[in-house]
Amino acid sequence: MNCRNLVFSQKQSQKRIERALRVLPSQVLKKVLFFALYLLGARLNAIASLVEMPEESVKTTISRVMRDGIPAFRDRRQSAKTYGLQLLPPPQEHQVSVLIEKDYCAITFGNMDHQLKIPQNHRVHLRSVLLSLLQANLLSVHAVSSALGITAAHCRELSAKLVNDGVTEVLIDKRKGQKQDFRVNLPVKAELIQHFAARAVTGHSISSQALTEIINDSQKTTISPRTIRWHMSKLGLMKIKKTLPELVETLKKTSEPTC
Repeated sequence: MNCRNLVFSQKQSQKRIERALRVLPSQVLKKVLFFALYLLGARLNAIASLVEMPEESVKTTISRVMRDGIPAFRDRRQSAKTYGLQLLPPPQEHQVSVLIEKDYCAITFGNMDHQLKIPQNHRVHLRSVLLSLLQANLLSVHAVSSALGITAAHCRELSAKLVNDGVTEVLIDKRKGQKQDFRVNLPVKAELIQHFAARAVTGHSISSQALTEIINDSQKTTISPRTIRWHMSKLGLMKIKKTLPELVETLKKTSEPTC
């Protein structure tokens, strides 16, 4: 290797040495440099003068490297454990990927040994993790929006809201509906069933809006049509809206059994 035509920059050399010293002990770096000079054909006395070491020390180190290889570069005044820690490479950035399976979402960090599986029906957990990875630039908007089944624009909007408002305000669905019957008590339910049955049989409207007006008027309440609709579904009334009139007509035609 002929280096005569190479131009060496003192400024670049200083920068590179400073960077190298972040991962290599100074004694190791010095030995690497003068061994490289030795391989390139420099005289031993010139090498010793350049690295400010006795010529005999330079000769000894080169002999050890030629005999023992890489381990000869380390400083023998340090333990092997300390040296090993110093030579550890800086941690590499993990590659994160998302895979949608049948019942869960698999998030892989680097390799299969570092994988997080979240059931798809755990929507809040899944959204909070994926959106957090998006905010950390570990996943793309396309990957997250595809995994969540939403548009990229909605994904960005959720991510921004999550930063400002937190999980509780953004990701938890507060549309809980009527979970307890505080306002729809037994008299209200009886009124609902009675008017539903009478109106279904006579062909009148059985919409939640119509029934709400009747019940609020008779019971002096302010129940919403949504609540009435929820209770109609809970009581199974919508399943009999067609069969109830038919049943009534059948019973009319059937003579009452005598005792």
